[in-house]
Amino acid sequence: MDGASVDVKELARRNRQAIFNQIGDSNVVLVATQPHHVFYCSGYKSMGFDTSWLLKMAVVFVADDWILVGPKADLWSAAETVGKDLRYFCYGNFFFDDQELREREGTDVVEFATFDEALSAAVAQLAGDRHKLGIDSMDGASHTLVSPQGLQLIDARATAAFFRDARSVKNPLEISLLRSASDLTEVALGNALRDAKAGMTEYELAARISAEMISQGGSPGFVVVTSGERSALADAYPTRRPIAANDIVRIDVGATFGGYWSDTARTAFVGEPGKDVLLAFAATSMGHRKASDMVAPGMTTDALFHEAVAAVRQAGLPQYKRHHVGHGLGIESHEYPTIAASNPVTLLEGMVVNIEAPYYRPGWGGMMSEDTFLVTTTGVEALTRLDRELFVIPA
Repeated sequence: MDGASVDVKELARRNRQAIFNQIGDSNVVLVATQPHHVFYCSGYKSMGFDTSWLLKMAVVFVADDWILVGPKADLWSAAETVGKDLRYFCYGNFFFDDQELREREGTDVVEFATFDEALSAAVAQLAGDRHKLGIDSMDGASHTLVSPQGLQLIDARATAAFFRDARSVKNPLEISLLRSASDLTEVALGNALRDAKAGMTEYELAARISAEMISQGGSPGFVVVTSGERSALADAYPTRRPIAANDIVRIDVGATFGGYWSDTARTAFVGEPGKDVLLAFAATSMGHRKASDMVAPGMTTDALFHEAVAAVRQAGLPQYKRHHVGHGLGIESHEYPTIAASNPVTLLEGMVVNIEAPYYRPGWGGMMSEDTFLVTTTGVEALTRLDRELFVIPA
């Protein structure tokens, strides 16, 4: 399935159902207030989340119904995404000359003065004879929701875990979007590496990658292009520094497609790499390969971590240390589970995880390969297929 053909309403319905499957109780009203959860449960992502951390939205839902709560300014953008059957409880002031359109489209819109009023009304609308309320974060919802509705509040940590666990296993529609995000990112990264040459600035190479992402329908999320000694700076922005002979060039990029992330990294060298560069790259590649080959249902994240680190050390970097060697990928670029020594998690079919074993040596440089894998019934499928060798840029 091509991610571009995904039905947003069906995607959100499956996501909401996945949360209820985790809870195992339909006698609950759930409220999603975190930006990524609002998208996960509705299919709609407000651009307002990119422009103001003060924006408040929520999805109030039960097993078979839902209401989107948000600012009046988002009304028609949300309707465009979700469709005519959107139920929207809006708040605040914004002026559309839309009465004729509302009547023609039959849009179900109820207006309130404040977010808290709109949210409380949405909960009351869907509560019925239900007596439990779960909120993904008390930071984003008023505590006054609880007592006036006569609802018993589920422990916030438990509710957050329901959302987390549901998100960790992807349905086929989500996998399609993640596949498309990875595909467009690989095309952008591969073309940029093939076109790269000495004298280009980090900015120019980053711009090439970003433009390619956009041309394929993606939205650049982060574009790390660092060269020379700067390649040892983790997650640094590109600069006007020209790429020069004998530079390590570390590229770590991510884009979103349909709200789902990619995260891919590759390393290049300008000219002929020396023994120290080749040794370090071979060692980190060994750790990356070891962990990648072990991804399968039933494997634990702590085992992946220890095997990857041990492989890097045995292959030539005995001092190698890491806090993690990968993470989940989905509606966030880093999500549950983290592949680390602590808090072990058992991999399940449908999880999508990234594997990486980067190496940073300030004053010398840094390097990494990072790839995305889908845990399948029989093992693993690589969603990224770009050559994992050290790329060579002509000096």
